[in-house]
Amino acid sequence: MAITDYEKYMPEANGKGKLANYQDYSADTKAAGEVIPFGAGVQLGPDGETVLTIKSSGNKPYGIALAQEVHDWVTKANDQSYPQFDPVAVIRKGVIWVEAGEDVITGEAANINPSNGKFYASDTATSGTIVFPTATFKSKAAAGSLVQVEINLP
Repeated sequence: MAITDYEKYMPEANGKGKLANYQDYSADTKAAGEVIPFGAGVQLGPDGETVLTIKSSGNKPYGIALAQEVHDWVTKANDQSYPQFDPVAVIRKGVIWVEAGEDVITGEAANINPSNGKFYASDTATSGTIVFPTATFKSKAAAGSLVQVEINLP
């Protein structure tokens, strides 16, 4: 039977860091070593127990920060990130919504730009991007839009 009412089964994409589907996913919990925006690529801190947003190509991506809270659109609250020292749910395996830094298509490998936290296709010559191991775009999107990325980190 075809799904005719998508929102009946899964809420429509409304923010970075949200799960994109109900398929199996895996997440670790680490302390935020700094303010971590939802949907940001993260790396382990020097102590191995905290996470930081990805800084440079010398650092290996650890996962993507999962959004935990519903955004307060009425007051436009600053609630789209984890405060420093709070526990961060880090997706290591699954499909999650992130922000595209350029037009991307389904099936392309995904890289991340540490300067803006956006995801780019790995076959483009966008300077400053870092390879995000196993990251693949699961949908197409225009630059600045939400796009599904699937990751499967050990």
